[in-house]
This record gives sequence, C-alpha cells and structure tokens, in this order.
Amino acid sequence: MGNSVLATTNYQSIVRPLQWLAVILIFLFFVRVVRAVYVETSPGGKRKARSPRQSGRGGRGLTVIEPAERAGERYDVEDGETLSIGRSATCDVVIAEDIYASTVHTRISRDDHVLFAEDLASTNGTYVNAERIYGATRLAKGDVLQVGSTVFEVIR
Repeated sequence: MGNSVLATTNYQSIVRPLQWLAVILIFLFFVRVVRAVYVETSPGGKRKARSPRQSGRGGRGLTVIEPAERAGERYDVEDGETLSIGRSATCDVVIAEDIYASTVHTRISRDDHVLFAEDLASTNGTYVNAERIYGATRLAKGDVLQVGSTVFEVIR
C-alpha cells in the first residue's frame, strides 16, 4: 500500500503543472481570438488629429491614422495613378508590420479627380467607413479606409 501512495504522489506532481500549462495556453489562445475578432469588427477606432507632416503636393490621397507610430504619413494619388497597399515590399504603401493585411491587399486608383478603393481578394477584407467593400468603391474626403489593422483617412 505504501508504494501506491508514492506512485500517486509522483503522478500528481507531474500532471498538475501540465494541467496549469494547458489552462494558460487555452487562455492565451482565447485572448488571441478575441483580439482578432475585435480588429476585424473594429471600425477603425477614434480619429486622431492630423499630423503637420504633409507632402507638398496638395493632391488627393490617404493619410495614416493608425497605427500611432505611422500617424500622419501621407500618400498622394495623381490622376491615372494606382497605389497598392499590402505587406509585400513591392507595394507602394508597405505595411509589413500589419499581420492582418494580405501580401497585396488593396488598390487605390484615381480617375478624373475621384479616388476608388478595391479589395484585391484579401483574407480579412477592406473596409470603408466600417463597411466591407467587394468591388471598386468611390472614396470621398473624410472617409475612413481600413486595410488589415492599418487605418487611413481620405484627404482632399
């Protein structure tokens, strides 16, 4: 009988830390899922004041609102030009740090002084004013464009 008590004690001393490790891993998994759902359903958060850092061209384009470390970056689009946004180094606007963005996520084009956004079959979609877009969608001044977790505001 003394041996069975000893075996049970050793078994519990091994299994108990493994049980706690499993609970911690499950908790971290659910935190990650909740964050992904929040980012997917988030309309882009609160608008921040524009940074004084502007390009001198004064054209139509996009300025970054989020993430905060890139806030104020501006990307102008001239008539007949397109601007690609994604994680790839070949994109015009590289958002490599955005894990929710696809390699080539969205295309911005300008035709006759009008900007259009088009999702390029991205995994997480492109949103204009918190609504997912599926085709070329006209952008107006002040619209909020969300590509992954990166948020832009349409300017001019």
